Amino acid sequence: MFRELTAGTVALATAVLLASGVTDRETARAAPGPTTRTTAERVELSTAPTARGQRGARTVRTDRPFSMLGLTWDGPAPDRLRVRERAAGSGWGEWHALEPLSPAHAPEGRDRGDQGRGAPDGASRVRWVGSTSAVQVRARRGGADVTERLRLIAIRPATKPTPGGPDARDGRGARPPVVTRAQWGADENLMRWPPQHAATTRAAIIHHTVETNDYTCAESARVVRGLYHYHAVELGWGDIGYQVLIDKCGTVFEGRTGGLDGHVVGGHTKGFNAQTFGVALLGNFQTARPSERALAAAGDIAGWKLGTVGRDPLGRTTLVSGGGKDNKYPQGTSVTLPRVFSHRDVSDTACPGRNLYARLDDIRRHAAG
Repeated sequence: MFRELTAGTVALATAVLLASGVTDRETARAAPGPTTRTTAERVELSTAPTARGQRGARTVRTDRPFSMLGLTWDGPAPDRLRVRERAAGSGWGEWHALEPLSPAHAPEGRDRGDQGRGAPDGASRVRWVGSTSAVQVRARRGGADVTERLRLIAIRPATKPTPGGPDARDGRGARPPVVTRAQWGADENLMRWPPQHAATTRAAIIHHTVETNDYTCAESARVVRGLYHYHAVELGWGDIGYQVLIDKCGTVFEGRTGGLDGHVVGGHTKGFNAQTFGVALLGNFQTARPSERALAAAGDIAGWKLGTVGRDPLGRTTLVSGGGKDNKYPQGTSVTLPRVFSHRDVSDTACPGRNLYARLDDIRRHAAG
């Protein structure tokens, strides 16, 4: 039924699916103690029972609580994805839309199984749910129910505390404080992506991760660990896509291997991953407003990175599109852009959300400062 993935090892795990509704007693479970490994369960929704009183929905219950979920599928993408979770000791929450992860996010050359197992045809963005062991899912395409064609990815990010504080040491100058991969607990056994080195960094691209705005700053390292697992393992990318990630408190987390100390091809904006630096703010800024601390941190780290190669963050640059699905520019097109721009400027996506997009000039101002 389920496959549980630990540090580089795939092991069988058991889970119980309810044939009827889920009770408070069944979800009111104590949260697990600290764990040192991120694990995940993969559920084929065709095996899950139909949710009582919810047409087309499927109910899944796991044997242990999890904190993050995503949906993947083979074949055409659904038009509409909805999930809701049941918190311990309370009823079902509100239905939430899950946004499909645009093909424009995929790393070039790593769409289908480059990391040792078949990658899905499509996937949603992930959603942070705090702690739950029961969820309901429904999906439609062309007016028809396609829920049974999906699989649920239930992720349990490691709960070990992040050791130490942000590391600001850098031989080239005053790098803003960064929580390194070792500090936020990246399981390097999951790394299956040999870094592809680029000649230089010409621009920074701003993103949002979309999963939720409800996490606390104390949970943000766990959110990053969950995203890393989803990108590296479930999507078959072999590593996290962004070079850095930033939480609502302005904490900067090191992302893709080699992205801070050198120039590597990212996995965040297909067709423009080479020679760009991916900066992702944790949250959904189509609905929420970014914090001033997050905006300042995004500008600081983008300005620092561009400064290491003598680029003016207020200037413009010309990039050549690598093409690809959802890219606004055909392969080989020369595109002149600000040195700090957003995902939506080059791809058919709402990323980084209208409220963050409206603050790009503020990020540029911080980068120049």
